[in-house]
Order: sequence, then structure tokens, then C-alpha cells
Amino acid sequence: MNILQSWLIVGVPALVVIAALFVGRSAVRALFGYAALAATLVFFVVVPGDPVSAALIGLIAVFLVATGRGTAVDEEFPEHHENRKRMTTDPSHALPSELPQG
Repeated sequence: MNILQSWLIVGVPALVVIAALFVGRSAVRALFGYAALAATLVFFVVVPGDPVSAALIGLIAVFLVATGRGTAVDEEFPEHHENRKRMTTDPSHALPSELPQG
């Protein structure tokens, strides 16, 4: 398997899955994302050919760790469903025009 085939068969689909796992700020999904990233890195280290591919995957991992994905920094950012003001049964989250009058 040459380097182009390894990128087309494993690299691109793995990066799509990894990107999907890091959308949002969930620590659990980030943990699975780091595991998938490590498995992809190991794959590109094992594949003979261009070592730049493994370095590229490692650079992505360094970037994600440097931005604080999957760490305690993520707990400071609420998820979308935690801070929305509509579509909830809790009256404290309702807009003033949605509260019952009387």
C-alpha cells in the first residue's frame, strides 16, 4: 500500500471521524477523538513511505491539546442545549413574552 492509498483508505475517513468527534465541547467525545487520533498516528508510523504523514497527524494532535479540547477548559463553555432560552419546560429560561400573564 503506497502513501496515496493509505490516505484515501484510512487517513481521510479517519480525519473526518476525528473532526466530528471534536465538534462541540464534550470531554467524552474528545477522549474518543484522541484515541482515534492516536490509532491514526500509529497507522501512519507503521505504513512505509512518507514520514511527513505521521508528522501531520501528530501536529493535529498537538493543536487540539494546545487549544484545550477534552480538558477542564471545556467545562467552562456550555453546550448549545444548556444555554438556549426557548424550547424548554423550565420557566426560568422562558422569554418574558412567553410567560403566562396573570
